[in-house]
Amino acid sequence: MDQSEKELCHKLLATRHLSVAERQALPNGRARFSVLVVAVRQALSESNWFPFALEPDRDIGDGVVLESRDGEFWVHEQHEVGVMRFSPIRSFVVSDVSDAVRAYVDANGGAPIDGVEIDWHG
Repeated sequence: MDQSEKELCHKLLATRHLSVAERQALPNGRARFSVLVVAVRQALSESNWFPFALEPDRDIGDGVVLESRDGEFWVHEQHEVGVMRFSPIRSFVVSDVSDAVRAYVDANGGAPIDGVEIDWHG
């Protein structure tokens, strides 16, 4: 079964990886920013979290988690500061899902993601 562009964009953000065949299924081999936003918006509307829910007293690890809470969009970010040692989680509010996705991409090393370019205007 072929995956939709939205499913592929969700997978790219959540796992930071797509197979060669999945990359080729994207329009021009690029992830459209507008579709990344739709994929994250849907995930947040279903569970309030992307890509997974934060658990109390657990590290994120090296990465980012997005949260929708009371009409606000939160970015929770943590990075490795030593071998298997992580910084404190830094949390901040952004104005909308688009800004949350931008913060997510930036905190995970920017674009391209696993060699997949982002069409920021698409």
